[in-house]
Amino acid sequence: MTDGYGILKRQKATGEYHPGAERRQLNLPAMNGVAQSILFLILLSFAPQSVVAQEEHHKHEHHGHPEYAKLVNPVAMTEASIAEGGRLYEKHCITCHGMGGKGDVGPSLTGSGRIHGNTDGEMFHVVTDGVAGTVMKGFKKELAEEKRWYLVNYIKSLGAKAGNK
Repeated sequence: MTDGYGILKRQKATGEYHPGAERRQLNLPAMNGVAQSILFLILLSFAPQSVVAQEEHHKHEHHGHPEYAKLVNPVAMTEASIAEGGRLYEKHCITCHGMGGKGDVGPSLTGSGRIHGNTDGEMFHVVTDGVAGTVMKGFKKELAEEKRWYLVNYIKSLGAKAGNK
């Protein structure tokens, strides 16, 4: 038994191919402009409206996240935890935030005025859940909780190196 793709490939090779053959071979209905517009509107109605609302609500200017500011970092800020955070940063963050966290695609992480807050908990929230409407993805599934706290310690150390606490 030959699938539709095999038939089309053979038709193209032998010169028997006709425009629209894919639709006929795959039993797809022909769609005029009105049908395409209706399909587009139906699909658009299923688009997550929360993404649009979240983007409007979550402005990318300095603000805090009080609900996360209360989180306490369970990993002591030691040379070892900062070094481990640095290794994780090089693997997962340097592409966007640049060498030493000075910024590139993503914002600088060296200043005291981080966009989403300066507390350990607020930084942990961003590392964990990412930032809607940006390329900053969350690492909740990719990195264990302890490793995300190592990243927080490393990010804090960047601010300390720049003379900020």
